[in-house]
Amino acid sequence: MIDFDRNDEWAPSLTLVLKDHLPSDFVDQIARYEPEFLEDALSIVFELGNREPIIDVTLEWLRSHTIFGYHGTRLTDTEIRSVQETGLLPLEAGARHARISRALSHHPDWSNQHHRVDALIKAYGPDARVGKREGQAHLTLSRAGLVNSFNHYLNYGSEFDQRVAYDLLGPDGVELLANDGKPVLFKFGVPGPDALLAGHPFFDVTMMRERGEVPNIVREFLEVWSYALADPAYCARQRQLDCGLFFRDHIPPDWLLTTECFQDVPGK
Repeated sequence: MIDFDRNDEWAPSLTLVLKDHLPSDFVDQIARYEPEFLEDALSIVFELGNREPIIDVTLEWLRSHTIFGYHGTRLTDTEIRSVQETGLLPLEAGARHARISRALSHHPDWSNQHHRVDALIKAYGPDARVGKREGQAHLTLSRAGLVNSFNHYLNYGSEFDQRVAYDLLGPDGVELLANDGKPVLFKFGVPGPDALLAGHPFFDVTMMRERGEVPNIVREFLEVWSYALADPAYCARQRQLDCGLFFRDHIPPDWLLTTECFQDVPGK
């Protein structure tokens, strides 16, 4: 299993499969360049070796492993047990009515605004206002990113709920979401082929390569791997990566590895 944030654990395995496509002294050469940014380090690797075989090998390496994916939100104990038993379901906008009403009903202006809930749920769900969310479930590669950087999911729960709450009651509505449920972080083990599919919801791996781009997930792993060759002290957790895995079907319970509940949101 591969945890993106723990490059000290997975980098040796990637080095082993890539070394035949690079000069024998590639580590020393990359270190001499002293790359400033992660993308600079990867550019150097592609200059030293053959870009396409490096991508090919990395794709096969990823497909052969299980990759950790994280989902953070706020849930009640009953809702947590539901995820543990049935998996993570794609967003069904109408099903969010109960949570939104439960959280926002404490607001003094609730009696004047609650009649708008159904219309807003429709607007941000089926009508796709500010982007489509209906029928989607999401994970991300980096626990550090989810906990320390884009931790509004742990603070307030679903982004869909946040949109509706803000439209209904402004910042007060969003803050009320923070009092409903508890912060919870689910860690899933996603089979490599499924992770690569989920990392390319709109342009698949072949299309990305035809466009001259490094496929998603491949790029993130290679950038960290390359940079750490020049700076062995570098840890992927420092990047706090926001790299999403997009699923149109539910994420099965047998992929769920751990459930971590917080008393308070780290980094808040």
